[in-house]
Amino acid sequence: MHNDYSPPLQRRTLVAGALAIVFALLPAFPARAADTFTLEGGGFGHSVGMSQFGAYGMARAGYSWEEIMSHYFTDATPGDVSPALGNEPIWVNLTMEQQVLSLTVRSIGAAPNSPVTFSSTAGSVTAGAGQTVTVTRLNGGNCRVDAPSGSFTGTCTIDAEWDGFADSPTAGVILDGCTLMNWNLTTGSRAQPCTYSRGGLRIRPDNNTNTVNLSVELDMEDYVLGISEMPYYWGNSGGMAALEAQAVAARSYAYSKVIARLAPEDRPWCWCSIYDTTVDQSYVGWGHGTQAWVDAVRNTEGKVMTHPSVKVGGQLTPIPTYYSSSTFGWTENSEDGFSSSAPYLRSVDDHWSQLPEVGNSHARWTRQFSGSQLASLLPGMNSVTGLAITKCSTTGAALEITFYGSGGPRAYKTRDLRGLLSLRSMQVITVSDGGAPTGCATPATASPPQTTTTTTLPPLPTTTTVPSLPTTTTVPEVTTTIGATTQPLPPTTSTTAPASSTTTTPPPDGTATACVTPPAVDNLIRQQVVLWAGASGRTVRELQAFLKAIGYAPGPIDGVYGSKTEKAVKKFQRSRDLPADGIVGSQTLSEVATIATAAQYAEFLRLEARVLRAGVSGSDVRQLQQLLKLIGYNPGSADGVFGPQTEKALKGFQKGSKLMIDGIVGSETRRAIAGTAGIESVTPCR
Repeated sequence: MHNDYSPPLQRRTLVAGALAIVFALLPAFPARAADTFTLEGGGFGHSVGMSQFGAYGMARAGYSWEEIMSHYFTDATPGDVSPALGNEPIWVNLTMEQQVLSLTVRSIGAAPNSPVTFSSTAGSVTAGAGQTVTVTRLNGGNCRVDAPSGSFTGTCTIDAEWDGFADSPTAGVILDGCTLMNWNLTTGSRAQPCTYSRGGLRIRPDNNTNTVNLSVELDMEDYVLGISEMPYYWGNSGGMAALEAQAVAARSYAYSKVIARLAPEDRPWCWCSIYDTTVDQSYVGWGHGTQAWVDAVRNTEGKVMTHPSVKVGGQLTPIPTYYSSSTFGWTENSEDGFSSSAPYLRSVDDHWSQLPEVGNSHARWTRQFSGSQLASLLPGMNSVTGLAITKCSTTGAALEITFYGSGGPRAYKTRDLRGLLSLRSMQVITVSDGGAPTGCATPATASPPQTTTTTTLPPLPTTTTVPSLPTTTTVPEVTTTIGATTQPLPPTTSTTAPASSTTTTPPPDGTATACVTPPAVDNLIRQQVVLWAGASGRTVRELQAFLKAIGYAPGPIDGVYGSKTEKAVKKFQRSRDLPADGIVGSQTLSEVATIATAAQYAEFLRLEARVLRAGVSGSDVRQLQQLLKLIGYNPGSADGVFGPQTEKALKGFQKGSKLMIDGIVGSETRRAIAGTAGIESVTPCR
């Protein structure tokens, strides 16, 4: 991931007392060491901008998409994108640094499909439905393209074209080995091949490895059709205006990034304006949409949000319309949820996300920790004997919590604790060290925005038929990001009423019993089989071994997905901010793959290892570079030399992790890298 967050921001001075919240601080140090520490909060995600569950609640209350967006983005105005910007295509990265790409043509619809032509200055080949074309990066920098109709070798600047810019394309291209979960399906397999029908594919050489990157070039409206960031079925239960608001938010966000990031060739590490992953927005290509989502996109075609503070050449331009799943009842100011102040990202009332009828399973949540668990998770703390809220937001949620004990007192921003402690959101409401919970004062209830619309709405669906799945199913987490920090969103409505809060406890310290590497989970990752209670076989055995290796207790490694394995999976999912549904799908498997890959370098993360800084070299520097790349920072080539690019990537990570930005790898930075990679409990493989 790349730290590309650079919207035009301005600081705003708050009038003293106008937004002040009076709260009582706990004593400067606890009178006794507590056995259990409890944090209660609400919402899911970064809490800035539009609340998706809140938008759904507003839609069900009769608000239009314009009213929803104007409410969540202060003083912003809906409008039309300029013709010049609207005519610009967008390049969306699909995969990076691939030695070989395997692309299979398929028909879309009943009509005969258009052939797909792969061409460069060195030649061209065509392929029809069912035929596969491979692109291989060769030593020396050239690429070879092989198809049933022939082959050619030459430059790695290759385009694949078909009727992808037509209103109704007849062909599509499957990226072999890639699957995405289609959570809007109610029958059949939800694991769908990654298929791209709109636009054209662009294969380009990577800037610092002997590999290629793959992007799709397409029109903005076609891009928005492929966004999967909100449950489409909300449109059938009174939430059509929420889907329309989501379409406008996705479009405005994407345009803001196109402007900020310039041309794809200016970003040769991805050849893209935007990523298809949670670095930006989840783009799933062709085949996932429903009529409700198509209608939402069509109904808002070309619509974006603007604000007087955001202009280029004197002209208003789309603002970055950040959004997350929900809040505890109020959104946060951007300087509190992120780091910089934006006048259109102000705290607003979000009580709609708390309404029972919207089905927000994370309206309230609880996390419990022992003192030793907190000490292992909080950089700089050797033991934890107490905690206190020491700074409050204008919303009534905590902004800062101070922990006491050896290494303290040490204050942490709640936006950082969200990652360090795997909290559902930064919005901690109360804390307790065994006594009565204490928290901030609650802000006064705001008046809802005015609307003239009155709508009679159907009730939420209470059941969903999903053959062969457990009785409780959830829509997966979706995310958006700020800079290099992933902002997850929670599962949406479940088929059975979720509890109003959840209590989760991290795995006990020191329970990891074996090392784990990619080969150990190869079958599990490659087959991409969705697993849940009752499954059995080799993939389950690999899953159990993996869970045991990273400190969870799945029971015997017997290849049977029983209750203990399900419990371990749910704990793992909670620790990685995934929906804790016990179902091992693509998102859970992605976390498994990331951790297994990072675990190869666990030896590097020993806290007593040598300090690394610019100018040193060696195998440990190479491991640092590989880890930085894995967690989304570009250190250049993994050559074992700590040069300027590696230092820049490290400082980017330190900035994103709120560490001292010194470009030096000491114990605190090693611990933070381990936590980000998810391998803090993994035994080094020797």
